[in-house]
Amino acid sequence: MMGQVIVISLVIVTVIAIGAWIWAATHDGAVGLMAFWTVVTAGCLIVGVAYQVHANHHRQVAQSKVVKTPKKLKDSTYFNEQAKQTAAQKKQALQAKNLLKQLRSTYQATIGPVTFDAAKKRYVVHVKKAAYQQALKMIREHPKANQKARRTIRTSFSEATKVMDQALKQPGYQLVLMANGRVVLVAQDDRIVVDKLSE
Repeated sequence: MMGQVIVISLVIVTVIAIGAWIWAATHDGAVGLMAFWTVVTAGCLIVGVAYQVHANHHRQVAQSKVVKTPKKLKDSTYFNEQAKQTAAQKKQALQAKNLLKQLRSTYQATIGPVTFDAAKKRYVVHVKKAAYQQALKMIREHPKANQKARRTIRTSFSEATKVMDQALKQPGYQLVLMANGRVVLVAQDDRIVVDKLSE
């Protein structure tokens, strides 16, 4: 859980570094310094994700070694299964709600509010912060000059979905970046499925 918070925080810091880099490039700022910090935060993000994957793998191996004792069959097997299914659904809903809180604490201050559509399994980050809107505008208007920034945003969102899938213990959830009522980027299961950053 703590590893996931760290990785999501690193995603945000990487996005902020990209915005600062773009700002510095367009305002005669310290481009080299911003490039350095962007590379540092992206490197930390990659290390954080690798650590999280490594930790989850060892946790799964440890759990698989647990010896289970056989259960006695009861007449009310159907009701037991229904109770298990209901408990699993409640647990999944709670995990989704907790992830929404984490995403809000990560993205609210730097990009904008986050909403969740449970039916579509979709978390939407709404771009409301002026600095981030400006960064997206620069990428859209000058795609060739900002290819590295575009790649970093794509990487951070796709890696965020990997962490989301691990937190929710199930694939298929989407992380959507939406600006001015239009979808800019959709990431799902550690890959980008829609990319309109330069459109």
